[in-house]
Amino acid sequence: MNWYYVGAGAICLFIGWQFSQADMISTSISCDGAALLSGSFIGLNQSYNQHLFTDDRAVLSRDLRFTGPVESTIQVNSSGAIGYDEYAKNHRIPDVTSFLCSFMGTKSEERRSEELTSSGLMQNGQIISTKKVGEEGTRSRTLINGTGQVSLSTETRSNNTTENSRTYAAGPMQVSEVVALGGGEYDGW
Repeated sequence: MNWYYVGAGAICLFIGWQFSQADMISTSISCDGAALLSGSFIGLNQSYNQHLFTDDRAVLSRDLRFTGPVESTIQVNSSGAIGYDEYAKNHRIPDVTSFLCSFMGTKSEERRSEELTSSGLMQNGQIISTKKVGEEGTRSRTLINGTGQVSLSTETRSNNTTENSRTYAAGPMQVSEVVALGGGEYDGW
């Protein structure tokens, strides 16, 4: 048995364990080749997932915060191809404060869920994305400047109501989208 591989494997497991215990991850990459940046969070009612890759000179940065509402900030600037995939889901069920007996009528609960999906393949350009997924709602701000194709979609469900929105752009583009889901006014976030 080669003890160098055992030692390297133990170090990799230890580093992975440290990241699983983190409440915040911040990463910056500046490269002149291929780069891959990925992260995800799955909680009781929230989930978030992101994948980014570049194949030429690029600068990538991301901040993920897991305490309280899940917050993510992504910035990519590349002179080559950019692959971009981001997904956020927020499922909110309010607490039932009254005792319900099986002989009593059922209490109508409002169940809300919000889902954001962003994906694209760019020839070059810049992507800036900020997401916040929490109890008060789901907020997103996306800015894209470059050449390629991008698809942005939102979906909100509340009991018997479903709202969908999709944005698609291809070729040279400048896309700016702000999404505030979960009720209330846009708070300028």
